[in-house]
Amino acid sequence: MSEIRVDRWGVPLQAADGGAVGVLDQAIEDLVGLTGDPVGGAEAAIAADGELALARIFRAYLALYATTAAGAAEARQLLEPLGPFDAGPAAPREARHLAAARAWADGDWHAATRALRRALVANPRDLLALKIAQDLSFFLGDRRELRDLVARVLPAWPETDPAWGFLQGMYAFGLEENADYRAAEDAARRALARDPRDVWAVHALAHVFEMEGSLPAGVAFLTSSAPDWRDSYFAVHNWWHLGLYLLELGRADDALALYDERVRAVSSTEWLDIVDAAALLWRLALYGTDVTSRAVTLATDIRDLVGTPTYIFNDWHAVMAFGLAGDHARAAQVVAANRDLTAPANRQAAERAGHGLLTAFSAFADGEPRTAVDLLLDLRSDAHAVGGSHAQRDVIDLTLIAAAARSGQAGLARALVTERVARKPPAEPSARALLAANGGDDTWLTW
Repeated sequence: MSEIRVDRWGVPLQAADGGAVGVLDQAIEDLVGLTGDPVGGAEAAIAADGELALARIFRAYLALYATTAAGAAEARQLLEPLGPFDAGPAAPREARHLAAARAWADGDWHAATRALRRALVANPRDLLALKIAQDLSFFLGDRRELRDLVARVLPAWPETDPAWGFLQGMYAFGLEENADYRAAEDAARRALARDPRDVWAVHALAHVFEMEGSLPAGVAFLTSSAPDWRDSYFAVHNWWHLGLYLLELGRADDALALYDERVRAVSSTEWLDIVDAAALLWRLALYGTDVTSRAVTLATDIRDLVGTPTYIFNDWHAVMAFGLAGDHARAAQVVAANRDLTAPANRQAAERAGHGLLTAFSAFADGEPRTAVDLLLDLRSDAHAVGGSHAQRDVIDLTLIAAAARSGQAGLARALVTERVARKPPAEPSARALLAANGGDDTWLTW
C-alpha cells in the first residue's frame, strides 16, 4: 500500500516501495545529467512499484521528448491508468506532474509549463519539475523562463547539495540565452568544477563561446573536454557546436569531416540528432560546400518520420534536409501539412513565425531567394516562437544574407552584414565569405 515518502532531494511522493523510489531518483538524475538510461530506469521503477505514479508520469515525459505524434500517443496510454488527481492548492506532487504531462501530450505546452511552475512553487527542490519546465521553455522559445525558472529556486539548493552543480549548469544556459555571458560562463564553470561530465554545463559554455565569437577558445574547450561528455546521448549536439566554430573559422572541410565522423556517424532517427545534422548541412551549403549526397541520405533517413506535424521546429529542419536533397515536392508537403494545425502550442508557433520559416527555407532551396528575403525580413523578430536557441535560429540571419546576395540586393546585404558584425565583431570574415559564396561582391560592403 502506498504511503508518503521522500525522494533523494527531500520532495514528497507517493510510493509503496522505497527501493523503487531510489530507482526512479537515479533515472531522473540520469535525465538531468543527460547520461545513463532514463527510460530503462523509469520502466524498472514502474515494474518494482505499480503504485508509484510519478514513475509512470516520468516515463510519459520521456516519450514526449520525442516530439512526435507517436510519442504523444504513447504518453497518453501510459497516463490513462492514473485516472483523475485533485489539482487544488493542497494537491499532491503527482497531481501537478500529471496535469503537466497530460497537457504536453495534448499539445498544450504552455499549460504544461504553467503546471510545472506551480509544482516548483510548492516544492522548489522538485528537480524533475525544473528539468521538464526548462526543456519545455526551450521548445517554446521562452528565453526569460529558461533563466528565471532556475533563479526562483536557487536558494533552495545550497552549494553543499550533491545536485547543486546541475542547477548551476541549468542556470548558465538560461543566463546565456538572455545575453548575460559573463554570469553564464561563471555558472557553467562552477558546474564543471563540481562535475566535468555535466554535459548541459558544457553545452551552456559552448553557447557562450558561439555568441561572443570566441571561436578558437570554443574549439579548444570542446576538443579538450570531449572525453568527459562524448558518451552522453547529448554528445551530437556538442559536436554540432564544434562544427559551427569550424565553419565560421573558414574550416569547412573540417566541419564536413566532423559531420561524417561525429554528427552523423550513426543514422539516428531521433529528432534531436536530425535537427543538428540538417542544420549543419544547411550552413555548409550556404558557405559553398556541396552536401547533396549527404542531404539525400539524411532525407531518406527521415522520410518516414515526417507525418503528423507535432513540433514545427522539427519540420523546419526537415524542410532544410529535403530542400538540400532536391526533393522540393516533399519539402512542399511538409509546408502544406503545417497550414492547418490543431495542437495549441504548435499552431501558435506556426501562426507567429513557423509557417513563414518553412515557406522561406523551401523557397530558398528551390531557387527563389527573393521570396525568402521578403518572408525572413518580416518574421525575424518573432522567430523565437518556434523554439530553439539563439545559436540554432542564427541560421535565419545567415540564410537571409545569402538570399540577399543571390537576389542581387547589394544594399540589403550590406545592411545585414553590418548589423551582424556590430553584434559579433569576430564574425566579419565569415560574413564576407558567406556573401562571396552566394554571388555577392566584397565591394557591396563599402559605405
